[in-house]
Amino acid sequence: MAKTEAINFRDFMSRDWREKKNNTEIKVLSASMAGAVLLVPKLALAAGVDGTFGNVHGSAMNMIDAGVVLVIMFAGCAWGLGHRTKGLEILIGVSCGYIIARHAIDIRDFLKTI
Repeated sequence: MAKTEAINFRDFMSRDWREKKNNTEIKVLSASMAGAVLLVPKLALAAGVDGTFGNVHGSAMNMIDAGVVLVIMFAGCAWGLGHRTKGLEILIGVSCGYIIARHAIDIRDFLKTI
């Protein structure tokens, strides 16, 4: 009978699961239907809201970093073509949006305390 390993989503995304193979955190379950039924709730609890949000935030920030560079380049092009007010408006907007996106976890933690 084949054996499967249950790992949490954060370890899978960061590729730490390869290093933790001999660790006791990884549970070995059978691939039977009963094992699959037991696997679903454990994975749902293991990922949790914080773990999933942290992975999504990290992945999204990689895309946002690239997008911000492109928008800043567009603002520079607008400035260079004589649309100085539009260039400044775009630059201020992307800067404020980037600060909010970069500190999303801090803002979430602050709002939890209210």
